[in-house]
Amino acid sequence: MKDIPPAVAAGPFTVRDGAELGLTARVLEGRRFSKPWRGVRVVRGAPETLFERCRAAALVLPHSAVFSHETALELGRWLAPGMGDGPSRYAEREDTRAPIHVTVPHHAVRPQRVGMVGHRTDLLGDEILHLGGLRVTSPWRTWLDLGATSSEVDLVILADALRRRVGTCPYQASIEGRRGARALRRALTRSRSGVDSPMETRLRLLFEDAELPEPAVNRPVVRSDGSPLHRPDLSWPRWRVAADYDGRHHADRDSPQDVRSGRASDWRVRQDISRGDLLDDEGWILRVFTSFDVFHAPARAVERMRAALRRGGAEV
Repeated sequence: MKDIPPAVAAGPFTVRDGAELGLTARVLEGRRFSKPWRGVRVVRGAPETLFERCRAAALVLPHSAVFSHETALELGRWLAPGMGDGPSRYAEREDTRAPIHVTVPHHAVRPQRVGMVGHRTDLLGDEILHLGGLRVTSPWRTWLDLGATSSEVDLVILADALRRRVGTCPYQASIEGRRGARALRRALTRSRSGVDSPMETRLRLLFEDAELPEPAVNRPVVRSDGSPLHRPDLSWPRWRVAADYDGRHHADRDSPQDVRSGRASDWRVRQDISRGDLLDDEGWILRVFTSFDVFHAPARAVERMRAALRRGGAEV
């Protein structure tokens, strides 16, 4: 059997390029290669990541094509780390079965291959990035494109992440008249700077939807002597009330061997316990929430927060 040339083994290639390198049609159609797209081959066993699927697709797409929408979001990894413990359309994951979204200019033919979703729109130069050799819509342009098909909550989650990662939205004036303009406009109004994770966003929106006073986001709390104490996810300094979201990592336990050897001792759990005591010593009320509260008991979570605010003196 003919050896595979190094240039072919390095990544996806077109059938034409393979033939020019001396591979016969029988070899190209054989079991040594997978066929991610018609006219493209990849050495069987090579990584099947989204990036590699897009590399393969780029070989048969027009040069003007740009990866967009959910595909751009995953390629750019623009969401904050730690997606949280519950369902979200925007999750940092590798789904090799998901269709690839591709945008071409209005004058071009919309891609119609199986496994692709084609879009047509004219993009400006600053709306296109080059990531690892791929043309990808910019972060905020991607957010705009998702407005027509995404929920308001998901759009706020992404807007919060983008404000932290790349700065404020440069397209506020161009939202009107777009598909999904109402959801985009409301999401941008509700997004905030300094948010650490999507689950913090969800918790904040849960309280806002219940008409609780708007909290500060990740504002430091200091002791009476001015020394730093804690930085709650959400806080109401006027009433000295705070809320934290604890993800799964807060329940991590160190191995018994590490504890016995002195290398570790459930430091995160101990830190979580002590922060509540220290805040209480300074006259603060802290409430801690998990994914169960957000997704399965939201009404109870709201009432817990409302009771804490009332205890602090808020008229809610």
